Amino acid sequence: MGERIPNARLRTLLKEAAWTGQDFARAVNTTGAETGVALRYDRTAVAHWLAGSRPSRTVTALAAEALSRRLGRRISPDETGLTRPCADPTAEPPPDPAAALAALADPARTSVYVVTESRRLPATGTGPTPASAALAASGTRHVGRDHIAAAEALLRSLSLADDAFGGGHGRHALAGFLGTVVTDWLRAPAAPQIRHDLLVSASRLAYLAGFMCFDGCHHGLAQDYYRTAAALAREAADPAGYAAALRGLSVQAYHLGHRALAHDLAEAAARHSPALAPAQAAFVHGQLAVAHAGRGDRTAAFAALRTARTHLERAGRDTDVVATYHAAAEAHQEAEVRTALGDHRGAIGALRTALRVRPASERRARAVTTARLAELLLGQGGLDQACAAWRDFLDDYPHLQSGRLDAAARSMRARLRPHRSSVAVRGMWGRVELAAAGRSR
Repeated sequence: MGERIPNARLRTLLKEAAWTGQDFARAVNTTGAETGVALRYDRTAVAHWLAGSRPSRTVTALAAEALSRRLGRRISPDETGLTRPCADPTAEPPPDPAAALAALADPARTSVYVVTESRRLPATGTGPTPASAALAASGTRHVGRDHIAAAEALLRSLSLADDAFGGGHGRHALAGFLGTVVTDWLRAPAAPQIRHDLLVSASRLAYLAGFMCFDGCHHGLAQDYYRTAAALAREAADPAGYAAALRGLSVQAYHLGHRALAHDLAEAAARHSPALAPAQAAFVHGQLAVAHAGRGDRTAAFAALRTARTHLERAGRDTDVVATYHAAAEAHQEAEVRTALGDHRGAIGALRTALRVRPASERRARAVTTARLAELLLGQGGLDQACAAWRDFLDDYPHLQSGRLDAAARSMRARLRPHRSSVAVRGMWGRVELAAAGRSR
């Protein structure tokens, strides 16, 4: 075994991040927990890495993601100095959506979120992909119209359940359906129009699975599902499904702090808007507004918001069970834009509008909005108003299984702890602690 060479790249990155070895180990452990990987690293492990040892590829990817979040730019695994030598790191098999869906259904699977470079975004345009064009052996003799109807019925029911109860309830059932039944159908013979419709339905189901994983903070799996949804939509020549998948990837990247990537993905999605129905065009331009704001471009952000609003006005009752966009969603994105640009009072007003017009069936979105509103109100010094919003959050939270809301509950507890002596907080502290501990489940 050759002599280990000290990892100067990693040492430089840790210095730039102002992280100790223990800080870095904790960040890697936290990022791993998001993907279902239980890690127990400490400063000793980091000392070994700095001395030249190299962890597994999974851990290296997690380390790169943790550093990317801390530094606010993409750090590739190679830049960490932790990657192992490889004969050809680019030699990967071409994407096969059916195989990807089957692999994602494995309950033991863990996926790591990867900050993709702009030049490696999902291929733009639409058209068949060679890998999934060839049919493999299937247990289904022939796919017909009833198969499509069954997939669409499941899509509607799981979308409604997701809105009302969070992604945690239906995610595993959907993953199993995609990984077994839909995979089998994709490999079975079908008439051209039936196959097209099947690809569209499969893409929409994969998008929903990605959103459920995102809601559960399983970010590696979410990214894999979104990219698979994009591949299926591309083969179907379906710009609506393709744009929705890119938008989902943009929302996720923004949530994780990767502003440049979120912007590139949102722009790629918006390029398809001329081929989209008005509600779908509004769906992608609303996210583009948020992405522009995340990079500090106020003019572009509000221009994109106006475009989204114009498309929404033209949509009427035109909506989509997956790419749902309405006045409440538009108001929530306006709030995100204003928050990113420092207009917190304007953001509070937009969130109140979102709550006022939000459909009653969308409990999870309502809880996300009330939690965000409470945080902004507290930041403006409105403790009593913030507590009122958090009480509304606590009314919804026990009915929801959502990793994002679990994080919001923990944040609520941390933000209210310094105010425990106030009358408003004392009256709700028991509920706060119960929610933060997860016992309200």
